[in-house]
Amino acid sequence: MSIITTEQLKACKRFLFISPVALGDFLYLKTFLIALKQQYSHIELDIWLDDNRCNTDGWRLSRSKILQQWMETEGVFNITYGCTDSRLAMQSHIEQAKKRQYDIVFCHTVSKSRQYSQIARTISKDAFIVSSIPKSASFGWFNNLFFRHSDYTFVLDEKDLSQSHHITDRYNLIFNQITGLALNKNQLMPTLKVPPSIEPITSTWLQAQFSDTKKQGKLLFLNHLSTSEKKNWKLSQLFELIVNISKNDQTQRYIINVTPENYDQVCIETQKFVKNTGLQVAVFTVNEHFFELPSLIAHADFVITVDTAILHFAFAAKRPLLAMMRQKKPYWAPPESASSHVMYATEGKGYIENISVDSVFAQYTKMNLST
Repeated sequence: MSIITTEQLKACKRFLFISPVALGDFLYLKTFLIALKQQYSHIELDIWLDDNRCNTDGWRLSRSKILQQWMETEGVFNITYGCTDSRLAMQSHIEQAKKRQYDIVFCHTVSKSRQYSQIARTISKDAFIVSSIPKSASFGWFNNLFFRHSDYTFVLDEKDLSQSHHITDRYNLIFNQITGLALNKNQLMPTLKVPPSIEPITSTWLQAQFSDTKKQGKLLFLNHLSTSEKKNWKLSQLFELIVNISKNDQTQRYIINVTPENYDQVCIETQKFVKNTGLQVAVFTVNEHFFELPSLIAHADFVITVDTAILHFAFAAKRPLLAMMRQKKPYWAPPESASSHVMYATEGKGYIENISVDSVFAQYTKMNLST
């Protein structure tokens, strides 16, 4: 029997899912949340994605806005509580959530699990609260104290998963044991459907950036930045890779994806690079709507990226993909195939920048020769 019973779900009017998700997380999680909503269509399903930092960092507030746009587009979620920039704003969200009178709260967090358990109980004194936590500290001896605000704590048992499992297998097991949701293997892989209204925006942008009708070669989508220095490639490495790839074909087009806070600086460096090389390179960042990003990825002939949401979007869009990752949490890596390959950082400190340009270029060449 699942932790949240069928009877509880049938009687539930409002369900709150608490998880400070990133873009990649949501790509995979939404499969299960949407399936739960479809199975219990009467439930009003809300999402709390505030990461409890309460600061003005532009990247987190921007990402939160993008996530909320995406969630709204899915059409199955009622209210989304985005990241806040102050304790006062966060308290306003809590007061708003209290009025919803949630029957069930499902907390799924990696860090700050105890804080979210307490927030959940502050939001609803009567809700049935389940906290899915990464591990039990001190063998779980203090769980009753640490998670006294929750009715139940759940820890995923790695032994229930195969050694080569994917992140979708983890989520499938978590949702099955907590909510009773049962999905087949062929239902687990993510989908990302771009609204038709975004296509004209993408086409106009591509035409403006790559206007030379005689140079309409392959379109490569490149991403060298993640949310951690350890997972970043250098811009100089990216430029060197572009030069290597272009030696055989100067008609190819390159898009460098960046977040808004890095846009101006990367544009300056890229303009210098283009002036020196004459190559077709454009810098992109999301302007108005989240789906501008996956729409461009869907147009790409090849995607090269570090470990960030881009690799998951490319995988969902079934684009040829070369990803660079650290050797941690390999279950996040896309399944290996002729058109999908992951290069792991094994040299030096194991940072992404330790992956050489020559090795990336060699793998890119190999993948292109095999297709």
